[in-house]
Amino acid sequence: MLSIFFTILMLLAVNFGNGIIIRNLLKIESPSFVLVSFLGIIGITLLETIVAFFFPLSSLLEILFIIIGLAGMGWFLIHEKLSQFNFKFDFWFYFFLLIVIFSASFSPYLFDHYGYYVPTISYLNEVGFVKGISNLDLLLGQTSFWHIYQAGFSHFIDPFLKINSYLLVLFLIYIYERKPYFLLIFIPIFLLFVQQPSPDLPILIITLIIINELVNNRGNSIIIYLSLFAVCIKPIVFWLPLFVILNNFRQKEFNFKVIIPVSIFGILLILKNLWLFGFPVFPVSFFDFNLPWKPRPEMLTYSSQIGMMKSYDMKYAYQQVIEFNFIDRIYHWFTIGYKSILNIAVLISLVVIAFFAFTKKDRFYYLLLICLLIKTVFIISFSAQYRFFIDVYLIALFLLIKNFSEQKAVFTAVFLSIFIAVVFTFPGFVQQFDMGKRMSAFKWSQFYKPNELRSISSNQEFKIGNFNFNASKDPSDKVHFPALSIYDLKLYDYYGIFPQYFKKDFKNGIFQKKLTASEKIQLKNIISETEKLKPKLP
Repeated sequence: MLSIFFTILMLLAVNFGNGIIIRNLLKIESPSFVLVSFLGIIGITLLETIVAFFFPLSSLLEILFIIIGLAGMGWFLIHEKLSQFNFKFDFWFYFFLLIVIFSASFSPYLFDHYGYYVPTISYLNEVGFVKGISNLDLLLGQTSFWHIYQAGFSHFIDPFLKINSYLLVLFLIYIYERKPYFLLIFIPIFLLFVQQPSPDLPILIITLIIINELVNNRGNSIIIYLSLFAVCIKPIVFWLPLFVILNNFRQKEFNFKVIIPVSIFGILLILKNLWLFGFPVFPVSFFDFNLPWKPRPEMLTYSSQIGMMKSYDMKYAYQQVIEFNFIDRIYHWFTIGYKSILNIAVLISLVVIAFFAFTKKDRFYYLLLICLLIKTVFIISFSAQYRFFIDVYLIALFLLIKNFSEQKAVFTAVFLSIFIAVVFTFPGFVQQFDMGKRMSAFKWSQFYKPNELRSISSNQEFKIGNFNFNASKDPSDKVHFPALSIYDLKLYDYYGIFPQYFKKDFKNGIFQKKLTASEKIQLKNIISETEKLKPKLP
């Protein structure tokens, strides 16, 4: 907990300091500590993204951002005052701060942390962007801007990857700064994301901040930057900048200068995707430039099939899914077990938002509904997984509780936060329901450093063709680039392909080639050896 507190303090200073410098350069006026801090986060991430094309995100880069941030903070303290920001912290602020730090001190429990977040951050630290890295692991072709930002501070300030705890504290400060105390009710929900650098948390927090700012007619240029940044973190919120721009039209405040940030973010995102994935938009193969490092068609087809099956919680085979007619698709989507409740919640959330739109008769709510309907139709056509609709749930909840009194909001948030903290402390109860398998009970060592769930001595180095790689049985061992899990190896064995370097190493990029007969035998032997590995948990 002490190390997390240090991380939060340092990031509060460094991001705000960088934000002050960017604010002054762009001549943006903002009376918000939180929005200026987000400006710093955005600026740092954009620069890190550019650097990653040429160099690894090393400790030297982190030191540079720390120095610049502290210099910006120093300049602010000399020329301005923190008292200009309108926030007063009471007892409950410190209570929620402690709850956030306590919850963040538990070990990461999401599978994506080990299979996607850690491998992404590790390769960015070790080598920077690798052309065609999706040919090693398709997920790495995604490389969210949030993980680029995290990688830049993973050497000194945040070696335990608890960046989301800082973000939730920033959201808490926002609540006390702007005083929409009903937003405290979202704190317990967000406690589920602070153990790992999940990109879901930033897009959800940014969505709530943008909606709250626009509801209260406090739109400024930082809002469009935030919405574009959210898309770069996770493209499923593509509706957010669309909504911001349409709302500016509604208020007759549209400025053609918005084309500049849209172009900057858009070009950088597309270039990143082309370099890592081979196509402009991850994970779809639209606009094929026939780049030599694009993934092979069979891998893209496999990814698409998995996406469709996940729409139905993997309850049906791909062949069954494609044979569903329209009525079957709807029926099975709403009857796939307990997750069907979450799917029904999508429909209920849209009904709630529609109710507000038609009762308020305000174009703001009409535009919000239209943008979310566009998102819903688009997502359902690809992979209708409930997790892609979390922002829809939260917006509906936002509208339902926005008139809650401070006392009611605090009471609800405190009760639910304590409940979540107890679940993390004693996870055995939820684990009985086949949930939270990677959750670990409280340890006294968490008072000074976060708990970690790691395997040891469970990988070996192999070579097929010109490609050297680490193979592991446990996905939590996919740390050192390049690494493949037993699942990856079996997938490549099934399709008879394997990653290769264009030349002698990663610097010239990675592509996929068909395996020869002898290489197929070699891969099967590697799979056999890897299956014998026995990782040990400390």
